[in-house]
Amino acid sequence: MKAYSRVALLMLAVFALIYGVGAYFYLQQARLDVARELDGISTLASMIGTPEELGPERAAGIRHLRPLSDERLAADGGNVPLWFVRALWADQASGLPITGSWQVDPYDEIEEIWENFVLVSLAFGIGMMLCFSMLFFAIRRLTAPLRRIGKAMDNIGEGEPSPRLPPQPITELDQLAGRFNAMADALDIEQKTVARLLSELIELQDRERAHIARVLHDDLGQYITGIRAQARGWLYDPELNERQKDQAKELAEHCETVQQHFRHLLQDLHPLVMEQLGLGSAIHHLVEQWQQLSGLTCELMVDERLPELTGDKQTHLYRFVQEALNNVSRHAAATRAILGVTAKSRVLRVEIRDDGIGTNNLSVKAGLGLRSMCERARSLGGKTEFFSRSGQGTRVSLTIPLS
Repeated sequence: MKAYSRVALLMLAVFALIYGVGAYFYLQQARLDVARELDGISTLASMIGTPEELGPERAAGIRHLRPLSDERLAADGGNVPLWFVRALWADQASGLPITGSWQVDPYDEIEEIWENFVLVSLAFGIGMMLCFSMLFFAIRRLTAPLRRIGKAMDNIGEGEPSPRLPPQPITELDQLAGRFNAMADALDIEQKTVARLLSELIELQDRERAHIARVLHDDLGQYITGIRAQARGWLYDPELNERQKDQAKELAEHCETVQQHFRHLLQDLHPLVMEQLGLGSAIHHLVEQWQQLSGLTCELMVDERLPELTGDKQTHLYRFVQEALNNVSRHAAATRAILGVTAKSRVLRVEIRDDGIGTNNLSVKAGLGLRSMCERARSLGGKTEFFSRSGQGTRVSLTIPLS
């Protein structure tokens, strides 16, 4: 329940209590007034003459008295509710009291009391509505900083920069705003530090991968190639028997298998084809290798001319696509994927779709892979978005502005 609703209900209960107590004492006092008025009129009726002695005009002008010969029905109070009449005149059911040749009629007095009661109630209601209106605007003004703090916290939760709160006119709220601004400043510093460390870690990882790939290619790759060539040469050695030649042939085949896996490993560690043929060819080669290893189908759509990116940006983009495809083969339970890389209107867009199981809480299940993709997107100066729904697959979108 909102603050205004809570305070409004409390104030409504207080107003109702005040109104009820006030109405009770008002009715008690009015009842005494009616009783005194009846006593006074009864005394007056006993002191004056009969209606015939006074004459019809004078008899009709006397208030609260009616000639006994008047056959009109006793008034029921006009617009006065019956419960109000009964509350002020306990003997209402027994009819009008009779004094001599007069009958006492208290309905005029009751009607005046009712009119005053309605006016007082109306004034009380107007005052209550004004109080509730002032309360609404006061609470809305007081809670405005809290709403801004809540919105700023939502921005922080979504990873967006948090706006700072301006100084507040109320001391307590100003202190709260100052503490929130200090917390936001500290959080921004921590986020920048974490982002910088993560970026440096990713770059270090890429450099280590490239270094390991070159060492393996230049050293271990050459040794395997030499062993395979020597094994092939033994097949034509006349001094070896058939059993030894079969063993040499089997050794050469094993070396060829090791070289194939070795090439896949090198491509995974560092895409040398990207350095030699560019980003587009590297993506084509990555998709072909991914289809062979995963057994899935990938529909590839790449613009013929992609913008030239620096070495680090090319690596980040390649790793982004690689991680997205790996997520499809590992977690999506899909049968096919669609990869599109397009450059239009000074924007490079990368989109990966799959027909897998999807999930409704992808952000909750986000692991290191998705976080590294977000960090690579940030290093590229772009924005990445993840769309997933249970039973409808997953779509990953990366948008990079081009200078």
